[in-house]
Amino acid sequence: MEESTSSFHENLEDEEEEEFVTPDVVMKRMCESWQNELASPCLLPSKMELVEILLDQIQGMEENIGRQSDKVQLRISVHRMELQRVSYMTSDYIRCRLQKIESNPRYYLNEHNRRIEEGQTELLSELELKFATEYAEAEAQLFGKTVLGFMPHALQKMPVPVDDLNVEMVYARVLEDDVGNVSIPDWTDPNSEVIIELEKDTVHLIPFTSIRHLVEEGKMILL
Repeated sequence: MEESTSSFHENLEDEEEEEFVTPDVVMKRMCESWQNELASPCLLPSKMELVEILLDQIQGMEENIGRQSDKVQLRISVHRMELQRVSYMTSDYIRCRLQKIESNPRYYLNEHNRRIEEGQTELLSELELKFATEYAEAEAQLFGKTVLGFMPHALQKMPVPVDDLNVEMVYARVLEDDVGNVSIPDWTDPNSEVIIELEKDTVHLIPFTSIRHLVEEGKMILL
């Protein structure tokens, strides 16, 4: 009986893994990640594993199209249009993340390390981490030769600006039931808070820091 139960749970886990990597599920999650990254005032945890899956699917579709003898079929045209759409989405997602990293590489490197120390999801992918490190080093060399080298030794430090995310407001929609409530500052009283009930499919204009964890967990999506 125990072996049967164990086998049943293993089958469920296998089905969940298969469901995760189905094209529809991957595309849905990639669209949500892309939308969140575009609307977020800061860098969100990397979803490059979804990009890699989609790139593999794109390569497979391109190979299938290349083997077709009739290149003007309507079906082929539709597939090509879908390939272009997916390629644009993945490219724009990567471009958006790189632009944010370039804007403040040292800050995001620090955030990446902090999240690892606290056991949270990593902020940067392996390639993004390499890019951020090299970009920060190149920036430091440039500043050292053009600015910092001419300043007193005590001031020869690279600045690491920190954005105040507490003032960033975002539109977000609730995706799941039983998300719970969040507290936001009471703008009429600095010492008070207001409790917001998050019901499924409701849209809120809300401080980003109040729902950041829900966005990262996939329970809310930025608009």
